[in-house]
Amino acid sequence: MIEREVKFELELDQPVPRLDGVGPVVRQDEPVKAVLEATYFDTAGYRLIGSGVTLRRRTGGTDAGWHLKLPHESGHREEVTEPLGSSGESVPESLLARVRDRVEGDLLPVARIRTTRYSYALLGTDDRPLATLVDDHVAAEAAGEQPSPTAWRELEVELAEGTDDAVLDQISQALRAAGVRPSRWPSKLRRVLGDHLPSDAG
Repeated sequence: MIEREVKFELELDQPVPRLDGVGPVVRQDEPVKAVLEATYFDTAGYRLIGSGVTLRRRTGGTDAGWHLKLPHESGHREEVTEPLGSSGESVPESLLARVRDRVEGDLLPVARIRTTRYSYALLGTDDRPLATLVDDHVAAEAAGEQPSPTAWRELEVELAEGTDDAVLDQISQALRAAGVRPSRWPSKLRRVLGDHLPSDAG
């Protein structure tokens, strides 16, 4: 699956913008709540994130399981998934095979992120799903002897399969016009690791 999404930052007391009437969006549905618990894996030297790859095991929501996200030539990201399995810290062999050329040493937990997510379906004509707008309330900490918990809130827009890329631009413009700032962080993982990452980690 090719993941097409964009992230924004939202103040804790800022309302979620309405996107009804933006481009082909006819209706913004009511939110659906989910609580997601994710553990991210990498090498001790952050070889995966340094090459633009993330690997996590996540529970909760409709897509619980292992998620491997890889760079794609389109500029978006390719996502490969596997079921949760019975072991919380045993990376599936099929995913390990996809990253062996990037990994030296063992993969271990490097961060834990808990997200309370409110998902708004963005619907077009005949209630066809065009995209999902998610309001994420995040609590996270990097692994280590002295974890440093941090919390923030962000918006994310992800296009549904078959929706034209131009719709992502239209929604992004509408959010910026509503006073929502584009996120300077490409992912939650990079945000929580912050100063833990070496200077050459991309």
